[in-house]
Amino acid sequence: MKKILLSACAILVASATFAQQANVAEMPREDAAKYVANVTPAIATSTSTAVAPFFTNDFSNTNDWTPFDAINGGLQNWVVGTAGPTGSFSSGMGAIASTTAANGFALYDSDALGTSATNQQDATLTYNGTVDCSAYTFVNINFESSHRKFQDSVFVEVSNDGWLTFERFEVHASQAVNDASTNPEFVSVNISTVAGNQASVSFRFHYEGQWDYAWMVDDVNFTETPDNLMDIDNAVTGGYWIDYQNYSASGYTNIIGLDYSVIPVAQVAVRPFSCEAVIKNIGISSQSAVLKYNVTGSATYSGSSIATVLASSDLVTVAATPTFSPGVGIYAVEMWAEADSAGAGVVTTLSDIETRNVEVSQYLYGKDLGAAEQSGSRVIGGPDDQNQITTRFEIYANADLHSLRIFIDADATVGAKIYAVIYESDSTASNGLFPLVESDDYTLTAQDINNWVDVPFTSPIPLFAGYAYEFGVGGYQHPTEISRVGTTANPALYNGEHSLFDVTGISLDANGQPVGQPTWYYITTTPMVRMNFEIATAITEASASVFDIYPNPSLGSFTIFLEEAGEFSVSVINVLGQTVYTEVITNTLTKVDLTGVSKGVYTVELNAGDFRYTEKLIIE
Repeated sequence: MKKILLSACAILVASATFAQQANVAEMPREDAAKYVANVTPAIATSTSTAVAPFFTNDFSNTNDWTPFDAINGGLQNWVVGTAGPTGSFSSGMGAIASTTAANGFALYDSDALGTSATNQQDATLTYNGTVDCSAYTFVNINFESSHRKFQDSVFVEVSNDGWLTFERFEVHASQAVNDASTNPEFVSVNISTVAGNQASVSFRFHYEGQWDYAWMVDDVNFTETPDNLMDIDNAVTGGYWIDYQNYSASGYTNIIGLDYSVIPVAQVAVRPFSCEAVIKNIGISSQSAVLKYNVTGSATYSGSSIATVLASSDLVTVAATPTFSPGVGIYAVEMWAEADSAGAGVVTTLSDIETRNVEVSQYLYGKDLGAAEQSGSRVIGGPDDQNQITTRFEIYANADLHSLRIFIDADATVGAKIYAVIYESDSTASNGLFPLVESDDYTLTAQDINNWVDVPFTSPIPLFAGYAYEFGVGGYQHPTEISRVGTTANPALYNGEHSLFDVTGISLDANGQPVGQPTWYYITTTPMVRMNFEIATAITEASASVFDIYPNPSLGSFTIFLEEAGEFSVSVINVLGQTVYTEVITNTLTKVDLTGVSKGVYTVELNAGDFRYTEKLIIE
């Protein structure tokens, strides 16, 4: 159990209503007093079951299922089909990415069905047949699930007497408000108490809530519960569960121990990676379990936790040793649970493998998964918005911050103005954050759209070891100019790690009315904003080119000719500022095939150190 003082998230909220927010689509952050909390590790339910099932159903036949709406007369019911959620908030979840999603899955789209924050919902989806479990004393029901929580609870319910009595098992019970499960999450529930040795077992899925997000289910099966089976959940590399205690905070903040996808080598040297997770025995027999990790990439590392004997259904939060401090490079970190039968010395089961891809950089500090993994965006400025999108960073080694690196979404417009912003986490401040500095405005150009851009500070901003900072990007309300920052789907470790600040209070509440005053909200997807500690160097636009293109015009296939061999980064950019081709070249002749791109005028750009060379290219 971990006690966390989330001072970086302790922002006073004007309204205590936990309604979904139009345009914001997240719950308001609670007041400071509620952010002193005991956080219990989530109970793991995810597993890739190796045991062959004795019953399966993939939702391909709608006649197998009966929906029932207990409150709204059939108007707010389950559906079986292939379409994902359509509500204004739930649509961002997308359809479940289950094994057989293409032939149908079950959906309760609470957001699309609901009409107000007080709209009560109570609906079941019942399998029309029964399952013969008479040959099995220990039984698990398994299925693929995608769920995002708000005010709802979701269950699988099981009966052995035709629903005269039944037992209910809550699914995603440890999920925090606004958190989303993985898509899909493989859920396994031990239902032996009601299904074991029973000849006619009935089951159903039950949604209880009030205008929330959505729940999707697919690929149900029953298996005999094995003697030995392990699970892993909540895997981290930043010390969130245990190793955070080894670092002291300075000022009026605390150290939480966050995960980063990109982290400067100077920070890693002081705060090594720590592989931690919750491991659970979901078999019948007692097992002696360990957490193991393996790192591959520019260097290799491995380690293991101390063995812990776990009885059936027991779980424990553990950290593997040793921690590790790699140099600059890209690494894949794999973590899994491994066990034998209560110390017999023979490995009998392995859990699924949790993988984290991390980059140790020279200067960049970020949490997002990169441009190739962009999954959405957040408005920071537009006709109805004037927001800041921020995320918490903890500093372990003193550093000077020179700029914000932000990924501008493809739907942003040329001419929109943005700025970088920094707050210091300060529990004595009235809202938990002390504003430090804003950058000058930066005007988006065509080349910035759907691309990374650096927003510089006028002078370097010193950041100090032991302090936490809320750092991000802001925009302005404007009738036509829109600014949006990209996001990736990796979720926050806790509610409040990422935030949206409605600077003017123009976001709409549950009744469609402006909130009316500046308000902080927390968001769960990860904003694509990165600290950049690199000293900016001017890029010189060279007057004389060092390369030529032929043929030009071309039909899309052309050759780059270098006057002298050297290493150059090549980009081909269209008139919208979108990069359609990139490569690093070293030879004097390089053939490029762009026969699939649209006709038009393009810019071929070569970068070498502090110099940039450009030529126009026409594709006919």
